Amino acid sequence: MNNEILKKVVSYRKGDSESLLGIIEIFKPLLTKYSKLLDGEDTRQELILHLISVISKTNLHNKELCKDKVIVGYIAKSIRNEYIRLSKKKNKMILNESELNLNIEVAYDGFESEFELLDIFKILSEKEAYIIKLLYVYCLSVSEISAFMNISRHAVNQTKNRVLKKIKKIYRQK
Repeated sequence: MNNEILKKVVSYRKGDSESLLGIIEIFKPLLTKYSKLLDGEDTRQELILHLISVISKTNLHNKELCKDKVIVGYIAKSIRNEYIRLSKKKNKMILNESELNLNIEVAYDGFESEFELLDIFKILSEKEAYIIKLLYVYCLSVSEISAFMNISRHAVNQTKNRVLKKIKKIYRQK
């Protein structure tokens, strides 16, 4: 197995598609692992395309890449980095989807009337009302809200506590 992968890469670059299939077969366990972790429809194909791109662009004149162990590590690390990029992209899409879901109207149970709830939101600032809505209507955690709004968890907790004090003060007056 002396420089077998390097020979397949060189052969692929010369136009041998069988060599490409051999390279993909070598990295099949890694590709399968990352595509299952991403659980996407096209992630396996995206990872294979990335693999093809890497072997097409790899500088074969680099003497360190002339050993199978080094080139396998290089390609595996590249596939891992692509997995991380795709994972971040997927998480960003999920965050955007949840942001869209936040605009869905929700029935307010537990209040005598919707007007009572609306009166409470009138005394709150826009940011305070938004955080309370995310916390209690959409049941998001403080960490999720801080990540979503790009503010610290401490700021979310401060706002929540400030709002609860305002509401207590109003109900004590009634």
